[in-house]
Amino acid sequence: MPRKKANAADGDESASPVGEPVECTQPDGAPGRAVVARLPTRRGEVVGGKQEVKKHVAAIHTSGELGLVERKLVNILLLNAFDTLATARQHRLPTKMLMAMLGWAEGDDTVHLKKALMRIVTTPVEFNLMEEDSTVKKPRWTATALLASADLVNGFCEYEYSTRLAEELADPDVYAIINVGIQRQFRSGYALTLYENCLRFRRTGSTGWMTLEIFRKLMGATASTYDDFRRLSELVIKKAEAEVNALSDIEIKAEYERKGRKVVRIRFTVKENEQLSVFSENERMIEEAKESSTYKRLREHGIGDKLAVAWVMTDEQRAKSALDITEQRARGGHIKNSPAGYVRRLMEDQSIDLSGSTFEKKMKDEAAAQRAAAEAAAAAKQRTEAESQARGDKIRDLVNALSDAEMKAYAAEYVAGEGAGKATTYNSETGTFKSAMEKVPFMTWLRKQVAEKHGLAVDRDPFKPI
Repeated sequence: MPRKKANAADGDESASPVGEPVECTQPDGAPGRAVVARLPTRRGEVVGGKQEVKKHVAAIHTSGELGLVERKLVNILLLNAFDTLATARQHRLPTKMLMAMLGWAEGDDTVHLKKALMRIVTTPVEFNLMEEDSTVKKPRWTATALLASADLVNGFCEYEYSTRLAEELADPDVYAIINVGIQRQFRSGYALTLYENCLRFRRTGSTGWMTLEIFRKLMGATASTYDDFRRLSELVIKKAEAEVNALSDIEIKAEYERKGRKVVRIRFTVKENEQLSVFSENERMIEEAKESSTYKRLREHGIGDKLAVAWVMTDEQRAKSALDITEQRARGGHIKNSPAGYVRRLMEDQSIDLSGSTFEKKMKDEAAAQRAAAEAAAAAKQRTEAESQARGDKIRDLVNALSDAEMKAYAAEYVAGEGAGKATTYNSETGTFKSAMEKVPFMTWLRKQVAEKHGLAVDRDPFKPI
């Protein structure tokens, strides 16, 4: 299908379901604003600038046997949707960004992503497995899937949560903080699961005791292989503990309670990992995005912080083009409502070609050619000046190397020839000129003679005096 051009024929941005801003309270208790959808097809905003997700304890403590990739996906998708969980059921995230946050190399192969999403959608999970010993008012058991649906379309991953789950995640009683920058480092699903289950206890210092049955459910280690505690210890507990300590911002240690020789309960001590307390890769990328002129322009047009960061990190060139087109049309009075809505429409509708008209391309090409010519001329001038300077230095060194006898011989030749009648203060015995005004033309003449003798090119400009 041919790509549409962004021009006046497209009309104004009112066709885009922008939504209306309303006052709200953010998850941290601070006042803020949220966008409420005007149409049922409204998608949640991409959260590109936030690196931590406040995840409901119940959502962390699940019995679903999800692998490493699936658990990473669950956290990333929740991170993206968190701020609009209460106002939008459907959310979207650029596929390129999603794969980058998973730590995958950029590419068009989404086969593994599709498989992971399918497993998340179809795998049942149990909630609130540890609520018996928690401070939550009404412990409740729930079985559901972590995603109600997921689509990969037009370069985006579009997904939604069930109403029940979205309400729980949007208004949790207890939070734990999951750092997406840290979770990318994990290689084992058991390690990431253990990290998630221990993280919220970093201030209390211990997870508290739990039976091995509960622990195995939390870890997804329910296979009969792990009925033998020695296998559970070697293949799950010790390996996961070592990986958490090596890669994350917390340090944990397993402790056991025995009845006789049999282990019946387990807990983990939790403390800060001082050597790995900050993982700054993602934070650095976000700060760089916020320093860009494109981000600042997007913010000036009313684009939200997280969405502006996401656009800069995924396709800054498209964002620049969208801004240029929007500003041009706004000056011409072709945008009736919010320029921000028009920018968003241009960014999200991948069928719109933002490369510009043929005339615009010609103008850009001519400007580029002029810049290239100016740069080439400047480079040539710099080379010429450098060569001239090198010749001058060489001639100066040759002149300085002349002996007294050679200097007298050259002076006598000058006085008898070109300098006849001009060198009135010349002393033939010393071979010097008493007047500096007479010495200057002599030195100019001398350099030319020395340059010709040694086959050096002579510049048209007079030589500088030594």
